[in-house]
Amino acid sequence: YSDLTCIYPITSTRGCQYILIVYDWDSNAILSRVLKSRTAAEIKKATFSILQTLSAAGYTPKLHILDNEASILLKSALKKAEIEYQLVPPHLHRQNAAERAIQTYKAHLIAGLCSVDPRFPATEWDRLLEQCEITLNLLRGSRINPKISAYNSLFGIFDFNKRPLAPPGTKVVVHEKPDNRNS
Repeated sequence: YSDLTCIYPITSTRGCQYILIVYDWDSNAILSRVLKSRTAAEIKKATFSILQTLSAAGYTPKLHILDNEASILLKSALKKAEIEYQLVPPHLHRQNAAERAIQTYKAHLIAGLCSVDPRFPATEWDRLLEQCEITLNLLRGSRINPKISAYNSLFGIFDFNKRPLAPPGTKVVVHEKPDNRNS
């Protein structure tokens, strides 16, 4: 399932304004990509980026359920990739599981944004999306194997020693020794 969120109220420093949400039923994972605009080419590129991530994890998509406003470019690209698609009927958004995934993702993102340092620049919101996606999927159980997380079913066990997680936007003080700095 996939759908776009509404426009984000603040444009990021990289010009991003939208978030594409893709929900994978089998792994129960919510994946996202940030977009600069709602153009058909950009939506197609982001959708296929997520579909490649799913395929690499062994969850090759066979059916993709889209919002009824899907572009012809995306539909033809899905046909070319031999992925069946269905459109959600107009005014029946509840049939698109991505709508519920968007609500869950937004609530998790807002919780993370509320914990940032007060001086964290609001225009850097898109830098927090990767951590938002990781932590959200670590909290969600997989449908295929409920004993593991959605993250684990896609990417394997998360190594907290390699990638420690802290609350997003945490202020960090770094001391570089004089021998290591330029001036």
